[in-house]
Amino acid sequence: MTKPLRTLVVEDSADDTELLVRELRHGGYEPTYARVETAATMSAELAARAWDIVFSDFTMPQFNAFDALALLRQTGLDIPFIIVSGTIGEDRAVTAMRAGAHDYILKGNLKRLVPAVERELREARIRQERRQASETIYRLAYTDPVTELPNRIRFREYVQQAIEDARGKHPLALLLMGLDRFKDVNDTLGHTRGDSLLQQVGMRLRGALFAPDTVARLGGDQFGILLPRLAATDDVKLVIKKIQDFLQAPFMIDSIPIAVEAGIGVAIMPGHATDADTLLQCADIAMYRAKQMATSYAVYAPEFNRHSPERLGLMAELRDAVEQRQLLLHFQPKVEIKTGRIVGTEALVRWQHLRRGLLMPDEFIVAAEQTGVIGPLTRWVLTDALGHCQGARLEGIQLRVSVNLSARSLHDPRLPEMIVKALETTGAEPRQLTLEITESAIVLDPKRAEETLAALSRMGIWLSIDDFGTGYTSLTSIKRLPVNEIKIDKSFVIGMLADKNDAMIVRSVIELGHNLGLRVVAEGVETNETFDALSALGCDEAQGYFITPPQTCESLKSWFPTSSWKVGSTS
Repeated sequence: MTKPLRTLVVEDSADDTELLVRELRHGGYEPTYARVETAATMSAELAARAWDIVFSDFTMPQFNAFDALALLRQTGLDIPFIIVSGTIGEDRAVTAMRAGAHDYILKGNLKRLVPAVERELREARIRQERRQASETIYRLAYTDPVTELPNRIRFREYVQQAIEDARGKHPLALLLMGLDRFKDVNDTLGHTRGDSLLQQVGMRLRGALFAPDTVARLGGDQFGILLPRLAATDDVKLVIKKIQDFLQAPFMIDSIPIAVEAGIGVAIMPGHATDADTLLQCADIAMYRAKQMATSYAVYAPEFNRHSPERLGLMAELRDAVEQRQLLLHFQPKVEIKTGRIVGTEALVRWQHLRRGLLMPDEFIVAAEQTGVIGPLTRWVLTDALGHCQGARLEGIQLRVSVNLSARSLHDPRLPEMIVKALETTGAEPRQLTLEITESAIVLDPKRAEETLAALSRMGIWLSIDDFGTGYTSLTSIKRLPVNEIKIDKSFVIGMLADKNDAMIVRSVIELGHNLGLRVVAEGVETNETFDALSALGCDEAQGYFITPPQTCESLKSWFPTSSWKVGSTS
């Protein structure tokens, strides 16, 4: 069986070419060949067709092997180049091999031709396989397999190179973009359609930008955008507006229209950082801030940073603190204003740190949420709070206990299961538990929040919206959510006697809550005058230092008989 061989012969003799072709046929090849004898004709043939091998005479009137070899090298093609000549000497043959020729054969000894061809074709095949393997390795190492965009590793290299090129010359910007509710697409439509959405988002982002701007997929639903040559930092806003415009039209996935919204974090060099890793970190923090505040984008500011080395070290210790019982709960009672009865307590977590002493929640809760420690922390708080509540109940103290839920915990699909397990472990009943959720946590993913809250409400758990008035929950969503109470943020309560605007907000929230059939709780009640003012406005419950500061469960039980407040009942 003959083997096809696309053969380019650089030769001025038709007879010598025929002898060479005949020898190849005798060796089992079926050459398709062209004969050239000038640089121009050789260039034309190399451009016109693909060739498996090149044979070249050493010396011709208008051309020679060195020129032919140099011409082949210029094309970048890796094709075996064998000199077939009757005049080449040993020294010249060695020089030709050093220049890149693969072998040389004397025209008077063509018996070496076929073995040389077989060897060089085999070597060429091996080189090609190695190149392909190398390209595959490079693609796997530096390219996202779903979108074919650069991946995080490659993107970081681009960022670092852009920083070095821009240093002292002009600013550059790094944008990190995360898609909202992408997990819902995967869960509802499947990962194949989710991948298709990512591909289309990648294409639109590339369409919105021009070189040298770079788009990359960094993993999950996150994309990186590098703007390496900004004339002014305000130009970033124009780019963001263009990206938003390109993403506005629904994406069609198997005839299903999918609307995409995104949160974008922005970091600027040199204003925010001067190296790739820190710039990426700043953009990531800004993106989280944008999602947290339900805005389309956020520009990094130092006060957003919850990831200082000290905080990261603290988070590593917090994981151990949960297991080693370094955490404890303090409880602050809630009083029914009309009757003076204590009707509930709010559980507030503290950390008895071995070196730093007693740490308040604002020193570790937000950072715990960002680093993933919030899951085991929430599980511990639920179990411990319900355990204390059940213990007090056995002593005849009937109080509902409130536990604060972070945004990440609210959107954790395992939350209902976590609560059921805590109830089973402690023997407490669902009606003994109140879950407090902030408005900002709800607006991160309103649909999922509504589904989760509905499931918790069906379990018999009391639901409260915390810090009401500081977030973005619309009246429509409040009406739709299965909540039982709203808590007026203490910033309004504290200032209500001195500031007419705060007083108006407090009055409006109380009226709104009652019109919706909800109980209204005022937190931050620090004086008797504030308590009386809330009573006059018809507020249902109060909580704050005027009643008592937070304290341990044992201290609180000792305080009950000595206080002027009456211990009430949740029944």
